[in-house]
Amino acid sequence: MHIRLSLTAGFVFILAGCAGTPEGKPTDKQWQPTTLSDRTIKQARQSSRDYFGCIQDQLAHYRYRGGDSRYETEALLKPCEKRLEPIRTAFAEEGVDPRITRRYLKRKRTQAARHVLRLIMAMEAQYKTNGDGHESAQAGG
Repeated sequence: MHIRLSLTAGFVFILAGCAGTPEGKPTDKQWQPTTLSDRTIKQARQSSRDYFGCIQDQLAHYRYRGGDSRYETEALLKPCEKRLEPIRTAFAEEGVDPRITRRYLKRKRTQAARHVLRLIMAMEAQYKTNGDGHESAQAGG
């Protein structure tokens, strides 16, 4: 995960390097590539760990009850959503372009949703193979 975050940060730096004022000169508060403080990077990493940890906690207590796996995924992810807000705040304080922040947060959400959806679909398959559903599927089991 450390490598992915590093690659993501590098990608964000490259994208941000393309954005500037029309004259090509940065404004005082405009974020520039490679200028994220150690505190901001640490905050983003910690918030990301908290978010994925929250999802793992949700999965540990989750039992598949039937229904559309997309709605199940949404319901499972929703309680953890507030864990990403510190990233938005830290990036805003650094002057990171809101589009880059949204893209970064969307990527985190998408990663989590894919992971959870995969697990729920596996539970759904297990549930259906049990025939009458007496054995309820549980995450991680």
